[in-house]
Amino acid sequence: MKVAILHHGYIPHYRVRFYELLARQGRAEYVVFHGAPPSWIGTAAAEGPFDFPNRRVNNREFRIGPGTAVYQPVLREILAGGYDAVVLSAEAKFVANAVLALIGPLCGIAVLYWGFGYHPQRGFRDSDAPQRGLFAGVNGLKNWLTRRADGYLAYTRTGIEKLAGIGYPRDRAFVMHNTIDVSEQIALHEQVQGEDPQQIRRELGLRPDSTVFAYIGRLVQFKRVDLLIEAIRRVNRDRAGRPPVEALIVGGGPLEAELKATAGGMPELHFLGTLPPDVRVARCLRVSAAVAITGAVGLLVNHAFAHGRAVITREHEAHGAEIEYLADDVNGLIVPGGLDEYAATLGRFADSPEWQARLSQGALEAREGLRIEAMVGRFDEAVCATIARRKGSQHLVARAGLRPE
Repeated sequence: MKVAILHHGYIPHYRVRFYELLARQGRAEYVVFHGAPPSWIGTAAAEGPFDFPNRRVNNREFRIGPGTAVYQPVLREILAGGYDAVVLSAEAKFVANAVLALIGPLCGIAVLYWGFGYHPQRGFRDSDAPQRGLFAGVNGLKNWLTRRADGYLAYTRTGIEKLAGIGYPRDRAFVMHNTIDVSEQIALHEQVQGEDPQQIRRELGLRPDSTVFAYIGRLVQFKRVDLLIEAIRRVNRDRAGRPPVEALIVGGGPLEAELKATAGGMPELHFLGTLPPDVRVARCLRVSAAVAITGAVGLLVNHAFAHGRAVITREHEAHGAEIEYLADDVNGLIVPGGLDEYAATLGRFADSPEWQARLSQGALEAREGLRIEAMVGRFDEAVCATIARRKGSQHLVARAGLRPE
């Protein structure tokens, strides 16, 4: 079997290991089509050469009103290339996806989507402002295309329930448990345990007695790092002589200069720029009490758990599917209310080593269920079962060995 994957439009660093394992363990030949990342997302693509089949294409962007669409020139190669299936992103900005979803079945190609299973409440070009009115028609089209698909690879179980709500057959939907290479991060976590925390603090410019929170991710609007900066400001304003709270901000993006200006030279904030998820980030987490994110959480949850760090975030609609991994007051905190409540929670957490230790233990326990090897197996089984179903072979469906969830 031959399968084309068009998911992000590019290859993120955190997907490289997934595709490597899929190439080694999968029962199909998976070919990843990729180009440059969308210009506004504030992240760089992984650079090859890659140890899995892939095809580099020249992605093209064009504006449609307030939004931006991306065209991937892949139609001729996939439709005439002997592919049995195509795995598409559920994001509407990828124009070729819609064409493949409509024409692929006419060419005998099974169509699968890989995504949330629902529509996160966000705006255009990574904005945090929901555009419910403008997106109503777009989401209606996406739901229509989804219902026609042969299979859906949902990040989490919540996605399956949302799909069922729009009439998608449950026997065609599969839970992937979206993750990163947790095993690699666990090894990095163990590697830095023997390092002196005070030495790490000195190298990072941290005070010896502060409580440190880490943010790791893109500096884009829907991550709301501006609110994290303000929360740190409010916490320290009310410390009343107690050791300060500091924040390590790891990441880059289009808002970097603006956020540094917002910080206004606050000594408690340390912008470290974009770093790969290597030992440098592991050392940051070594001296952090928790990971703090005021905007939308995503795979940062998995990264934090791998290092035994709880995630403290706010209650809102913009979160990614990975919010499902976070159990409130077990391995993290989901704080209701506004910024005052969030800042107050950070302050209380900073003053309670016992609370920090309990949630850290919860994070360590949660990481074991997020290994990437299991995700690779589920992905391959789901794709093979979907191809077999389209070909009308119940025998092959049974051999695929995966029951939809």
